[in-house]
Amino acid sequence: MTKRWWLPLAAVAATGLAVGGATLFSWTISETQFDRPDPGFDRLTAEVAALPGVSAPESARWVEAPVFADPTSWIGVDVDRAGLAALLDTACATEYADPVSWSVRVRTDGGTALGVSSPADERPAGARCPDFGVDPAGLLGPLDGVADGLELQAAVREGVGGEGSRFSLIALEDPAGVVDLLPLVARAEDLRDAGGIAAGSLVEISGSTLSVLVRPGEQERYARLLAELIERHGVTGYFDSSDGTQSDGVDKIQVTAPEAEHAAIEEALRESGLSIAELPVRFLPAS
Repeated sequence: MTKRWWLPLAAVAATGLAVGGATLFSWTISETQFDRPDPGFDRLTAEVAALPGVSAPESARWVEAPVFADPTSWIGVDVDRAGLAALLDTACATEYADPVSWSVRVRTDGGTALGVSSPADERPAGARCPDFGVDPAGLLGPLDGVADGLELQAAVREGVGGEGSRFSLIALEDPAGVVDLLPLVARAEDLRDAGGIAAGSLVEISGSTLSVLVRPGEQERYARLLAELIERHGVTGYFDSSDGTQSDGVDKIQVTAPEAEHAAIEEALRESGLSIAELPVRFLPAS
């Protein structure tokens, strides 16, 4: 090859390598996903979609740059209460070999939706059955009549600062008001027990205007305190930040309420006898 042709070809090759490298780098940074279909996974998703009570099934199987290995398999479904057992049986009995992450949303008889997730990478190798950390079937009955119409997500999270794991029940959509979550606070420990969580675990009840950490023996007293703050002192936002995760390192209670009620709110908290009674109180501006 003459020098006349070699130089242009070398330039083209270098440009191609640069473009390819830049593309791969961008995929790596953005964790770009690439579909990896599999007949076995397709059979499993079709079987799930055909189950009674299952609706809105979604599924995906992909790899990520730059490794392009170890495919991730995910299935998400809505299912009614009557169909939950068959769904779990199908998941446990599957012959599909790869681990599957599950996102399941169960609709209760009272109109509440309970979401649970089972990440594949948090289960032992070879495990087939979803492990949600909680027993969704056990929670459905107690939730009916307590949280009708709410969209909830249940999970178990690791504790911090020496505290054990906590059971979290999070309202994903804004309820009509902060008062709508009080029945969950009043039965926080009962719900924890119904979900098969270890006795003595903290319970987190939270939404956009309320966040509460219920410690053992406090569910009814905490609910009464919140009812008083809301009904008598005009509280519209209450955030229990007593879990040692604050960016400033200070556990505290943060409240949104009329300025004229601030002193009375601080007094009510101090006299509550709850574990948060001695924490500093910070008042937030009304939105």
